[in-house]
Amino acid sequence: MADPVKAKGDGSSSESSFTVSLHPLVIMNISDHHTRIKVSMEGTVKVFGALFGTHEGRNAEICDSFELVVKESKSGYQLDVDYFVFKREQFKQVFPNLEFLGWYTNCEKLEDVEYQFHQQLCQENESYLLLTINPFSRSNELPITVYESLIDIVNGQPKVVFSQVSYVLATEEAERVGVDHIAKETVSLGNSTSAVTEHLTAHHGAIKMLHTRIKFVLEYLKGIQAGHIPKNHSILREVSSLCNQLPIQTSADFNPEHSVLTNDIMLISYLATITKGCSAVNNYVQKLNTLYDHHGILRRARGSLF
Repeated sequence: MADPVKAKGDGSSSESSFTVSLHPLVIMNISDHHTRIKVSMEGTVKVFGALFGTHEGRNAEICDSFELVVKESKSGYQLDVDYFVFKREQFKQVFPNLEFLGWYTNCEKLEDVEYQFHQQLCQENESYLLLTINPFSRSNELPITVYESLIDIVNGQPKVVFSQVSYVLATEEAERVGVDHIAKETVSLGNSTSAVTEHLTAHHGAIKMLHTRIKFVLEYLKGIQAGHIPKNHSILREVSSLCNQLPIQTSADFNPEHSVLTNDIMLISYLATITKGCSAVNNYVQKLNTLYDHHGILRRARGSLF
């Protein structure tokens, strides 16, 4: 493993031809991770996570991320290797097209902590991207910097060097709607609301008004049936015409579509249950293997003594 050195210019821009496309989901994951740790702990906090995506040539696309379990010690931050390997394999099973690209953390500038942690990750998996976020930045720009790890020869010795690369935001329609909703609904201190909230509010108002009018018609029909209200044949014909316009549940098209929709919903529910069961069984097998290995070591130790 090459020894680390400081990044050229300590985070200044470079002329690297490497370009990165960053999805907003990753930014929201990192921000949420830092916020939760900051609220639950006092003082300065440090977060670490893995980045997943795709890469082709000198272009990479960071699509998703997950948090890493790290233990703080006097020598720095120690990566929980077992959790990282386990989580990485699970992630590949769910997203086979995505691969491990690098890791993220929060810092104002690169220090020895980042280089030491990068060496730990490189021992388990090739890692060539580092994304840092500065939560204390007051700039109007995104406080995000992306680095590419390189091997450079310094004084005749191979050294790890971080070179800053450019990045662009890559968003899809679903991400744009979600980001707009989160930005305006959870951050805004004014009266502005997101497009999603306005859309749902309009639908809620329409459904509420429809429910009120249907209830009024139902009470009118109950009153006629009980003999409390005289019959008005003109109104009854309008109610009958309205009912005839409603879709009939016994039609030839309704039953197949309803069956397909019900089966899809049940299938999703079954898949979620199976996934939880597989996770529980996997955890049980891991604990059983750990216990078996522990007893095996004790047996071998006793045999060596006698």
